[in-house]
Amino acid sequence: MEVYRAKDLKFTYAGAKAPALHNINFSVDEGDFVLLYGASGSGKTTLLRLLKQEIAPAGHLLGELSYMGAPLRELPYEQSVAEIGYTAQNPDTQQVSEFVCNELRFLLENLGVSEQKISLRVAETVTFFGIEDLFSRRISTLSGGEKQIVNLQAVFVSNPRVLLLDEPLSQLDPFSCGRFVELLGRISRELGVTVLVAEHNIQPFLPLVTKVLHLENGACTVFDSADRFLTAFPSASPVTAIPAALGLSVSTPVPKTVPACRNLLKTLSKLPVPAAHAALPKQETALRLSDVCFRYDRDQKDVLNGVSLDLRRGEIFSVVGANGSGKTTLLKVLSGVCKPYSGKRKAADALRVASVPQNPQTCFSFDTVLEVLQSAAQPPSPKALFHALNSAVPAENMQPLESVKAVAQRLGLSDVLLANPFDLSSGQQQRVAIARALLQSPDVLLFDEATKGLDDARKQTLAVLLEELKVQGKAVLLVTHDLDFAAEVSDRCALLFDGKLALTADNRAFFTQSTVYTSTVARAFSFVPAETRPVSMREVQNAEV
Repeated sequence: MEVYRAKDLKFTYAGAKAPALHNINFSVDEGDFVLLYGASGSGKTTLLRLLKQEIAPAGHLLGELSYMGAPLRELPYEQSVAEIGYTAQNPDTQQVSEFVCNELRFLLENLGVSEQKISLRVAETVTFFGIEDLFSRRISTLSGGEKQIVNLQAVFVSNPRVLLLDEPLSQLDPFSCGRFVELLGRISRELGVTVLVAEHNIQPFLPLVTKVLHLENGACTVFDSADRFLTAFPSASPVTAIPAALGLSVSTPVPKTVPACRNLLKTLSKLPVPAAHAALPKQETALRLSDVCFRYDRDQKDVLNGVSLDLRRGEIFSVVGANGSGKTTLLKVLSGVCKPYSGKRKAADALRVASVPQNPQTCFSFDTVLEVLQSAAQPPSPKALFHALNSAVPAENMQPLESVKAVAQRLGLSDVLLANPFDLSSGQQQRVAIARALLQSPDVLLFDEATKGLDDARKQTLAVLLEELKVQGKAVLLVTHDLDFAAEVSDRCALLFDGKLALTADNRAFFTQSTVYTSTVARAFSFVPAETRPVSMREVQNAEV
């Protein structure tokens, strides 16, 4: 049975001159697992929101959009709320309760479901997801990844026919990511739920995908299988990008998993050997933590327990770990926002520190991107700020600073300088937060999930920027779940576990010693001895063959 059909769909945001979507034609059948793929700002979130009328963006819609054979606009409100579940890019924008247990009840209570049925559905949902340990927690104590899982449970309780998921993996560690995708697979296979997911990290979903909607500049191309899509775009996933970079054919059946990629690599007559890396000279320490202990409440367990870390100038240091392991807290201690109750934080004299937070929206204190960036590059005095807030000078009359124009162009933000940052896509908001941090001319940059919402092209731009900062003698620390990106850019890596740094090593040593917290490239070449095993796409592309 056909669930959705779009015919000649065109959508223009209110006040916009150009359409965000045009020439959109597709159909989705019951039980389909549909991947929405495209660059940041290509229209994925706009399309997902149009498929659920309660959250559809304001604007002008042309063409036909149907649900279960009838116009979507005629779908009764209660039926839409119950049958079409949606999780947003930013989990904090979707939660309304203080405790997880109340969050899971909220939708059913507002639908007027009986107390008996609410108790049953909540119990079934928690059991199905297998994460009873979160049920009694305060939502404010959850990590970003844990909040993402709670959001999925909160829409699943109504027994939906459709799930619309916007960047659901962006804040999940590798273990949580695997469990999340496994759950979605069970929901799709066992319960027949139709799933549409917009995601840049597509590799975990590939074995489930039945159809791909590729969005580019607001237009849509439909692929009726993951194989056809990956044949057209082999660089979209590392399991196809690795063999393609080595000249191996990725024709049908296309490798969709690491084991399939590994089997293909084993057919190589000669394996790539990474070029030797010169050891980095030991640089001056910019920030140091010595036996730091921190907890948020006197009666709670330590989040950090005896952490010691040297962050050096001219290096990129990545910290990985499970959701809730304390990575964001570590950043707050490094930045000076949180003070340890034991141990010491020592910073170099006159050290300037800038942070890119996990939620970029916390950086937006003005109505336009231009004002956000201008204030970062040239912080106003209290008097000037008061005057600006009480004057009616429109942003379009402001003259951008040269530094702002340069960074905006570098990060692809020149055409959104006059836009409200809250109206941008997740990836665009992330780039605004990165630009804001760069414009503060810091000595140390702290990134909390730097690649969240970024497509491959933007990740490459960020990697080049980080390399330039390293050459300039800046110190960069990345807290990330993106192990592939960490393998590409890092000089040193550390694993945070149980409040301690369980392993700290240089890049190659870290990704060859770790069997789980390692890159896709390292896992694909796991049959190769550690001393000659590639750990990044850069090593694959530059290897001696």
